[in-house]
Amino acid sequence: MIDAVIVSHGHAVMTARAALSLRGSTAQLASLTIVDTAGDPQVAALADDAALDARVILLPDNPGYGAAANVGVDVGEAPLALVANSDVWADPDALAELAHALDQHPDAACAGPLLLDPDGSPQDCAFAFPGIGQAVGDLLPLPDRLRGSRLNGRLWSRGAPRTVGYVLGAFMLLRRRALDLVGAFSTDYWMYAEEIDLCRRCWDDGWRVLHVPAARVTHIRAASTSGGELLPRLYQSRARWYRRHHAKPMASAALGLMWLLLSLRAGLPGPRRQAYAAARAALRRGQ
Repeated sequence: MIDAVIVSHGHAVMTARAALSLRGSTAQLASLTIVDTAGDPQVAALADDAALDARVILLPDNPGYGAAANVGVDVGEAPLALVANSDVWADPDALAELAHALDQHPDAACAGPLLLDPDGSPQDCAFAFPGIGQAVGDLLPLPDRLRGSRLNGRLWSRGAPRTVGYVLGAFMLLRRRALDLVGAFSTDYWMYAEEIDLCRRCWDDGWRVLHVPAARVTHIRAASTSGGELLPRLYQSRARWYRRHHAKPMASAALGLMWLLLSLRAGLPGPRRQAYAAARAALRRGQ
């Protein structure tokens, strides 16, 4: 049995599509909860849709993705809990594939699917934990082939389930017992890196994390979070993660390189100069 949680920020039509895809799953849901961080009345109205059979919780003050996910997970009791963005829709067998993988690997705390663009192209969705290379990869003009390679920490595949550092938080099936032992999503990350932090804590407690390519989920990248205004949030969270999960020399080196490259980007002409400058400043706030 699975308690499914969708975290939305408005976008009622998109949220309903995600919920319908989960209701069409071959895996059995114990509950479906929508947690909306915008307090959107159109999302609230989804509670009246019999086809969704969903509980809706409104959090108009937007406590952040991880905090909202925790609220949804806490209302359920099933041994597995799905946390998903609202900008996804799952193939009918996706949840069943993830649940089967966790059943076959009792030492796994979490499983994530193969995420796909709407045209069927694979997305980066399974990763090694960030090191020096990943700290600067997004800020360098790397060719796409290198940016999406294992050299840059990308571990997604189309083969058998495999052990990875972490999976993308857009769609994660979590073992409730592991959450009880290691703790839920940290509310110190308002957005970004909360799934990296959780998976790192799972690994530190002796659990594994799985990527399950047979589970296929379509994901509209950044459908509800696009825009340069969130770039500072991204780098604040990244800075916090490096400081908490790496030794000080490694963290200092990674943050120093990010600061340098963000400074270079902020000095180049273009519409995102101010966003890069704000992101550079946010590195200091990621304590």
